[in-house]
Amino acid sequence: MTEHTPHSFAADAAASAARFAWLNTPGAEVEAWIDAENARADAHLDAIPGIDAIRADLTEILGTEDQSLPKTAGGRTFQLRRAQGEEQHSLWVSDATGSRVLVSADVLETTTDSIATFSPSPDGAHVVWTVSTGGADWQLARIRDVVTGEDAPDVLTGMKWPDLAWLDDRTFVYMSWDMPPAGEELTALNSGARIRVHRVGTEQASDPVIYEPRETTWVIPTASADGHWLFLEQLKGIVPATILRRPLPLSDADVWETVLDEEGPDSLVGAHDGATLVLSYRGHSAGRLLSVDTAGTESVLYESPENEPLSEAHQLGANCVLIAHTLEGTRFTVVSAVDGSVAQRDTLPASSVLQRSATFGADALALDIEVIGGARTVARVELAELATLAAEDSSPLTVETHWATSADGTRIPMRVVRAAGVAPAGNARVFLSVYGGYSVPFATNGFSAWHLAWLRGGGVLAYAGVRGGGELGESWHQAARRERKQLGIEDLIACAEWFEATGWAGPRSVAINGMSNGGLMTSAALVQRPELFGAVITEVPVADMLNFHRYTAAHGWIAEFGDPDAPADREFLAAYSPLHNVFPERSYAPTLVLTADQDDRVPPGPHAYPLAAALRETVGGESTTFLRVTRNAGHATGRSLADTVAERSAALGFAAWGIAHSSPTNTEGNGVA
Repeated sequence: MTEHTPHSFAADAAASAARFAWLNTPGAEVEAWIDAENARADAHLDAIPGIDAIRADLTEILGTEDQSLPKTAGGRTFQLRRAQGEEQHSLWVSDATGSRVLVSADVLETTTDSIATFSPSPDGAHVVWTVSTGGADWQLARIRDVVTGEDAPDVLTGMKWPDLAWLDDRTFVYMSWDMPPAGEELTALNSGARIRVHRVGTEQASDPVIYEPRETTWVIPTASADGHWLFLEQLKGIVPATILRRPLPLSDADVWETVLDEEGPDSLVGAHDGATLVLSYRGHSAGRLLSVDTAGTESVLYESPENEPLSEAHQLGANCVLIAHTLEGTRFTVVSAVDGSVAQRDTLPASSVLQRSATFGADALALDIEVIGGARTVARVELAELATLAAEDSSPLTVETHWATSADGTRIPMRVVRAAGVAPAGNARVFLSVYGGYSVPFATNGFSAWHLAWLRGGGVLAYAGVRGGGELGESWHQAARRERKQLGIEDLIACAEWFEATGWAGPRSVAINGMSNGGLMTSAALVQRPELFGAVITEVPVADMLNFHRYTAAHGWIAEFGDPDAPADREFLAAYSPLHNVFPERSYAPTLVLTADQDDRVPPGPHAYPLAAALRETVGGESTTFLRVTRNAGHATGRSLADTVAERSAALGFAAWGIAHSSPTNTEGNGVA
């Protein structure tokens, strides 16, 4: 049972948080503080018994060859690849003459710079490639001639996570932001979103603006596969809701047509025979495939069963491939875009995790599928081959679903991975991961290869499917949104309690881990149930729920969390805001806060830094709270191999130490082996 009692936002909590405001002011003082925190954390981590074995395992696991999903254009295939032991990915191209490096990671200034995205022109003659410096979301785009290997003089700025829509072989549409003031790139509120048209060989300053939203928001351009339409998906907050379109080729005589203007979620799938195809959750939690004609009339082509909540949809000619991440396994359903008839249904076993998917040309998918404890495959897959993928479970591990009961009686799904054989009886050491927001089906696809090092040491992995995620459809997401966020936190607490309640583990034998929104969840659970966990590893956490909306793109989170400037919202945000619920007189579970100094999505100054500083001042915090800051790294992507191994080793090593340190059923040691 959750023992947390929400308190009204008090002056002492505000004053406590304000004491650390200086950590959000870049300068020599903050840099010296970070250096000292890193030295302190590294000294502690280096002294953990078994940490070298964890590092060796992770070097082997993460150092293998890695590939992105491929893209095809003009008879050429493009792909990011990193050979075994290399620090960063290079961009490769393959055609009838063979495979070669098109853009080498060696041309980047440092190993902390990375090729973030790439988009080939329809004829495959050019490719737009973007660079992230230090893992930041801001990216710089260049255009490379595939034959000569030379870049055009064009340099595009103001781009974040760019989605390009090619209109012809030399023209594309993109979204850009106004660049923030110098020195405020990592904190200033993003503004000035515009959709522009760029012609290869011209200066960005001359790119015409063809759309400018009235409010600051994301707008994603897409050209239909049949070449007839340019679409724009405009988000309300982080929810795709408004869909606009214009005929191609673009003409000044044409205007934007509104296909849909709802609250969403409504995501563009494609176009067929003049109609727009949309994946919608309005009125149906599991999702429906809609066809919207030129008059705006909606027709339901397919309605997914309640136990198969749709997460993705891809158009392949006259068919749409709908993907549902169910608790039984990933389900592919092939539906006709003409009449909604179902042509094919195939299900991957629960132990096979679909990491990424995309269309590959006109008649195939590009899929990244990893068997937990087994092989990972990145390949082009035709529809007929989906049945072959849905073969017998090949994992050497036991992958199963268990259900915890939350404080209000709701049953919460949890994916649990362990060695094959008899379930643990009191001796399990559990690494419990969570995300818990934005309708992400984390319980079914939260596995990441670095988790295997915990299994190799004899531990148990678990993935909490708390409310706020998408495991059971859009209604599951809505159940812990805004003023209901506390329910998701209680769900996480219930999942952690399940292991002791069922006899799998002893007290404080569960370490919880989460990144970004998952960092918010783990931090909130920590301050509400400080005695429950063996360790808490909270990464790039959203910790200040009263000021999050003041930085970079975080104004888009208001729809998910609430508006701190609205009094009613501020009250429920203050009740669970991790930073404002740390009290010096309390003792908290061993905590490792992981962040990065170039994170411009969840800036560490207002979030991770003050959270760690506040926990340090609690009872026993000086010896159990640590902060580790990866230098020249961002929110989630672009880290070098060496930085990734070091950071993942810190997470698993600290979890092992925390359980051994905290649990009366574990003796001091590495906690896993």
